[in-house]
Amino acid sequence: MKKWCLIASLFITASLVITTSVVSMDSSQAFRQQNGLQAYGPPDWFLKGCFIASEKNPKYLFGPVQNFVEKLDGSTTWLIEDMELERLKAAEAEGKQIEYSLFLETIASEHVLYWVFVVLPYENAQAWYNTRRSYHGRKAVEYYGKTKNQLERALSQGFNIKAELRFWIEKGEISLQIPESVIMSRYKFQPVFDLDTSRRSNQSSKTK
Repeated sequence: MKKWCLIASLFITASLVITTSVVSMDSSQAFRQQNGLQAYGPPDWFLKGCFIASEKNPKYLFGPVQNFVEKLDGSTTWLIEDMELERLKAAEAEGKQIEYSLFLETIASEHVLYWVFVVLPYENAQAWYNTRRSYHGRKAVEYYGKTKNQLERALSQGFNIKAELRFWIEKGEISLQIPESVIMSRYKFQPVFDLDTSRRSNQSSKTK
């Protein structure tokens, strides 16, 4: 009797895992359709580059992007909005480099998350700042002036900054938490450079 109870218990547990996985897959497919998302292969320079994880006044530099992906639970897929892909292709046809957004979909047994990155195709901090100034005008100095100087110091020390982790979506809702603190606490993903002190971390030596 105990044997059959054990078998039944294992069957129920397995069924729950399978059901949760199916729900996660259905949820991801629905999200993709609603937002016009399709699979996309990011360029290597983006995956190998470092990233900031706060839109305003970031404290740290993280990276590379591909190392962060490896830290996540479950399966991962890079996605891009169809209209964003058209905009990117049009810019490339004109020989222009532009910022564009990518979704990193992560599917685990119990949840689906979407990490939204902005790809930064710039070779220096001034070019990054100029794009923000074109959107924010005079306010750009207040919002991004300090960060521009910090990024310049990081670049001078050999860090290749190619992305910004803007926010993430959980249960269909955009989280109000700043990604910077969450990736450090939840995933133990440590920074490679302290933007405030302009010092490398121990993590940066490990990634070289």
